[in-house]
Amino acid sequence: MKKSVLSQLIACLALVALFTASVEAQHSNKIPSSLSGKAREYYAGAIQDDEYSQLALAVCYQNGEGAPKDYNQAIYWYQKAADKDNVIAQYNLGVMYDQGMGVPQNYELAAFWYQKAAMRDDAMAQCSLANCYFNGEGMKKDYKKAAYWYEQAAMQGNAVGQRCLGICYDEGQGVKKDQKKAAEWYLKAAEQGDSDAQYNLGVLYLEGKGVKKDKKKAAEWLNKAAAQGDEDAKTLLKRIAK
Repeated sequence: MKKSVLSQLIACLALVALFTASVEAQHSNKIPSSLSGKAREYYAGAIQDDEYSQLALAVCYQNGEGAPKDYNQAIYWYQKAADKDNVIAQYNLGVMYDQGMGVPQNYELAAFWYQKAAMRDDAMAQCSLANCYFNGEGMKKDYKKAAYWYEQAAMQGNAVGQRCLGICYDEGQGVKKDQKKAAEWYLKAAEQGDSDAQYNLGVLYLEGKGVKKDKKKAAEWLNKAAAQGDEDAKTLLKRIAK
């Protein structure tokens, strides 16, 4: 990580500490009257420093289930659980910073938490970290590292990782261009119902790239993508029907 990026991250973490302190001052041993059902149980466990209760309470606040929707509270409790190395909390905290939910959007902090979860084999975090490298958001753009993390997720059966790894092979980004391998990874994702992979696989069959040209199979996969609302697939099906 470059020094300038590291300095930004340190500054961001300092702001997080201030934010955490301000939210923490709102908490007491008394269960808030705004909570209901399971959220009350989770709060009781959370203030006793139980990481699973902290994670569950954060989800309640994020989704407004048994608690008023409050992203600040969600971030606070995710942070508590994430600091205990709870991998789900680490990933979810990354998402909050990535999307600017309750906090200003911060790609550096998003990448920081994605990386922590990715290193512990969380497939969604691995995909998100790969996206950071692929797009140069919170990390220096690096297609090779992006492909590496997509592959880690793909090997766990994650459809998004499989499709994105297919794109890397299709375009030769971070790996040597190999449309046969691209087709193989698209197929794995397409069989799991990933509409983008279904479209991409259909295009390869239509053009005979990485697979034997087969208009029937192309139409089959494009129809599957179109059935899920893929507009590009619908347009292409009209073109090949002429």
